[in-house]
Amino acid sequence: MHTPLPASAAPVVAGAGTSRVLWIDVAKGLSILLVVLHHAVVKNLGLDAPEPLAAVAAGWGAVTSALKPVRMPLFFVLSGYVAARAVHRPWAQVRRRALAPYYTYVVWLLLLGAFFSVERLLPMNRTQDLGELAEDLVWASTGVWFLYALALYFVLAKLLAGLPAGWVLGGAALVSALSSQLGIEQWNRFSVLFHFTYFALGALAPRVVRRLAEGPRGRWGGLLPVAAAYVALAVLLARLPLPISVHLLVASVVGVPLGLRVAAVLARSGPPARLLGWVGRRTLPIYVLHTVVLASLLHLPPLVDLEEGSVVRGVLHPLVVTAVAVLVSLAAHWVLLRLGATWLFTMPGRPARARRQAPRRSTEVRASSSEGPYQVSSRPSTSSQGERSASGPSVAVNS
Repeated sequence: MHTPLPASAAPVVAGAGTSRVLWIDVAKGLSILLVVLHHAVVKNLGLDAPEPLAAVAAGWGAVTSALKPVRMPLFFVLSGYVAARAVHRPWAQVRRRALAPYYTYVVWLLLLGAFFSVERLLPMNRTQDLGELAEDLVWASTGVWFLYALALYFVLAKLLAGLPAGWVLGGAALVSALSSQLGIEQWNRFSVLFHFTYFALGALAPRVVRRLAEGPRGRWGGLLPVAAAYVALAVLLARLPLPISVHLLVASVVGVPLGLRVAAVLARSGPPARLLGWVGRRTLPIYVLHTVVLASLLHLPPLVDLEEGSVVRGVLHPLVVTAVAVLVSLAAHWVLLRLGATWLFTMPGRPARARRQAPRRSTEVRASSSEGPYQVSSRPSTSSQGERSASGPSVAVNS
């Protein structure tokens, strides 16, 4: 059984009838916001910015590139961390962990494929025909590759769970380091190959992740030295002619601890922690819907008019677009659930845990795509305080 973080380092928040470790939800919230910001920069700002703001666009591009070794590696570490006990359970008890994200992947592969076959402005990895669709069912190349990877990584981690964790992590890291040398053209397929190391770290070495999140005692929890080390490492790596996979892997050695420490420190920040935790419990609808919002914005009057060449507007543009994409995605999710479209976000059928708890009276409809970082609620239900709650089902860190 995993020992939870001390209360000072890991505030908990009530939700779904159990306690959630708040820093995990905060980390998920940070990660999904960074994902949306990245797409707002490389897709929307790249199309909207006129020539006078090329330097601003390049600056934003440098910022989001510098965060690449943090956002997705951190997400996968968290995914593996919450699956750490499940990888040691019998297949009959945990097969939904693999089937549910793959089901959600297929649903959104088809829906987004249909949408982006009509919408052609947003730069996207589009599925062009039935042949490419068949390939994507086997090896994801589109923007919903994360869900595919969650299913694949859980199966791999479970198959390898009986081996020494050090050997598994060493082999996974070697594959990650070599992945950019294999001639893979699609970035998302490269990403599927590259990121298993991080899921394996969380699933097979959860104590390491917990120690990284705990950090030293104190208000800033050792955050500033880690941040300084990350900046210094990023500057050094930029000067070295390394393959991109080696560059990302080495940078993530500091980037992942940085993300964990930022989340742990923010988890003690009061209102910001509650807001980020709230977002972190709703990452699935943001993940699958935000590119639809970004594409739609290209066909509407601009949120931030950049034609005058205002540097301030150029700096604010990705932030405004990110906020709108997140809010509209969550609003669309709210509407879809109330129309009964829960099948868009969760595999039909009751999880085994829910069946074991029956016939307890409950109005909850659980909707976890993976019982990992991408979780989403499809209820309404009532919390123990009698308040309306929309938080997703919790997977206890030490369960």
